[in-house]
Amino acid sequence: MRLSFIAIATLFALTTAGFAEEATPPGDSQSPAAKGHRLANEASPYLRQHADNPVEWYPWDDEAFERARKENKPVFLSVGYSTCYWCHVMERESFNDGDIAKLLNDNFISIKVDRERRPDVDATYMIATELISQRGGWPNSVFLTPDLKPFFALTYAPPAEFKQLVDQVATTWKNEEKPLREDAQRVAGIIEQLTKRKQAAVELTPQRLTRASLAVLSGFDAFNGGIGTAPKFPREQVLAFQFHRAARDGDAVALEALELTLDNIIRGGIHDHIAGGFHRYATDNEWAVPHFEKMLYNQAQIGRVLVHAYLLTGRQKYAQAARKTFDFVLRDMTTAEGGFASAFDAETNGKEGLFYLWSKADVEAAAAADAEFAVQAFGVTEEGNHEGLNTLRLGEPIHELAADAGLPVEAFNEKLKSVLVKLGEARAKRPALRRDDKVIADWNAAMIRTLAEASVVLDEPRYLTAAKRAMTLLVEKLGAGTKNMQRAYFEGSTGLQASQLDHALVGLAAIQLFDVTKDDKWRELAKRSADVLIETFGDDDAGDYYLTADATGFVRTKQYDDGDLPAGNATALELFSELTRRDQDPRWRHAADGLTDTLSGLAQRSPMAMAGTLVAIDRHTRGAVGPRQYMGKGAVRVAAVRNAGGKTAELVLELAPGWHINANKPTEDFLIPTVLDTGGVGSDGVTYPEATERKLSFHDAPLQLYEGQVRLEFPVSQRSEAPFAAQRVRLSLQACSDKLCLEPETAELIVPAGPQP
Repeated sequence: MRLSFIAIATLFALTTAGFAEEATPPGDSQSPAAKGHRLANEASPYLRQHADNPVEWYPWDDEAFERARKENKPVFLSVGYSTCYWCHVMERESFNDGDIAKLLNDNFISIKVDRERRPDVDATYMIATELISQRGGWPNSVFLTPDLKPFFALTYAPPAEFKQLVDQVATTWKNEEKPLREDAQRVAGIIEQLTKRKQAAVELTPQRLTRASLAVLSGFDAFNGGIGTAPKFPREQVLAFQFHRAARDGDAVALEALELTLDNIIRGGIHDHIAGGFHRYATDNEWAVPHFEKMLYNQAQIGRVLVHAYLLTGRQKYAQAARKTFDFVLRDMTTAEGGFASAFDAETNGKEGLFYLWSKADVEAAAAADAEFAVQAFGVTEEGNHEGLNTLRLGEPIHELAADAGLPVEAFNEKLKSVLVKLGEARAKRPALRRDDKVIADWNAAMIRTLAEASVVLDEPRYLTAAKRAMTLLVEKLGAGTKNMQRAYFEGSTGLQASQLDHALVGLAAIQLFDVTKDDKWRELAKRSADVLIETFGDDDAGDYYLTADATGFVRTKQYDDGDLPAGNATALELFSELTRRDQDPRWRHAADGLTDTLSGLAQRSPMAMAGTLVAIDRHTRGAVGPRQYMGKGAVRVAAVRNAGGKTAELVLELAPGWHINANKPTEDFLIPTVLDTGGVGSDGVTYPEATERKLSFHDAPLQLYEGQVRLEFPVSQRSEAPFAAQRVRLSLQACSDKLCLEPETAELIVPAGPQP
């Protein structure tokens, strides 16, 4: 994307010149209006942080837009979030500078946006920044026409550079408004095209899914795990895709990629070894030095991947890391009302990461008698690995570190726990990190979904208690399940309509609660959420869904690519698909089929960006895969359970009242038998229960049936050479009532792995 010669010659030159001038001290020209008190009562810690800036900030609202149009002033849009380190830096350096503030106040309408409250604004104008500057990030600084179309953008800039840039933009607008409007129109046109993609539908066959997997793995770091080079993000949707490939098709390469990534993340500095939880991303290839923010959505999604990895492999390290993450969330990220806070800041005393960094002397003093052990285990050095200090990370696998220390693995782990307690006690004396207590609907829903599932897989009922409490808060404070649901809750205030992703993730969290509790109120909540998606966000012409109920600025966006969370359209598809398996309303299948047609071609062309969509499509077209399944449009609930001792397992079937399935050996040849295929392992050893003999209205002779609760016991694989500790099985049956029989169907289930080293 190229701007006009004026933008090229002046604006771009300024952003790359590398000025060394010091920031101008704040001036005295601060009128009451210029102090930005419009932000003081906003339900956003980020906006409140800027309330006393000399910049005359507006929130994103009609008052600002009307003034821009009336005065024909360009808009300066600044997008960030409360735990963004460089946002804090730019505030201190530029937005608290009186001379810069005067330039902005005299020549622009300045708008401050919290990206966490307004993901639609963030998404739209981040596209603009990436188009114009060929980079993205926060703070996002975008210059707009009075009709909110972008003509120039950048991220962070030092104060001297930023001051000159603001001055030049103001001058250019006064002298060359028309070319800038033309540039803005071109940028806006491209954004509109990008937010309304179309591609012919394709059938996502297993072969095409394999090719998509190979495309994703082409960017895989075979040494450190993860995708690409620094900065390294966990990319949870890609990890979830790799889990799905392993669980669905036994893809050993996908499982290896998943395990390598998780192993390095768990050992790395991106993992908080003391308190648990994960930082947002790493600044290096080895996951050693994080960007120090801790976001709720990372805990929810990495936690879920860890639970799934444990389910598939039985490796205790994944269960331990998951538990430590969830304990961190329940202890440190839970608000007084039971919601989950959005994030912890990255800085203390104006320095990024100071809370988490250690000198060698600090480690030795805290570890006391175990100083040598701590230094060796965490690779601590005098010179450090980040600005003269050290992050805590385990450079080698535990068994290698134990061997280096001359200790058995169990003894090493016990000593490591003891050292971490001591380091935690020392760290607790440091200035506390700032926590953003905003309760965001979709982030909370992602955490609720993870905790509910983890409560079963990890056998931790308190996770379920926390999940139900948080969902109750979303219902009572945000109106979850209603058309007027709000996106965020902070200090008793809401005031912002929920997005499509909010509704979709609340629906999926409610489904998970239904699966675990069997309480139908949660399924009803999921259905209401799906209703809102269809009625409020649906694009009937395209067959997909808008992110917001109304346009943002100049465009109404759609979300196809995964971001911090899975894409909105992928999440909607997953919700409709899950409801299809649990409810007999045909609307859910119709909606899921329509989205599959719309998204399949796009996902096949962009597998890395749309990994979440690939999983959702495959689950819808080939069926879900996991330890719990629904068959018979929800009439049959199936759970795979590994019995104590690990040598046998059961499928536990629960049939709704009035429904039955045929016995394994029905009385008539035309009847579909219930058959469990264990994949060649113990298939001949399946124990089927004694059938009930009952006469039904459509048949004169008594039939052999299963009703109520049915248990199928079978031996499980003990092959130590198998790449998966979990076992995949296939259950075939036909669900019937006294009046009708549904189509015969087959479901794949995963028998959870038993504990493995």
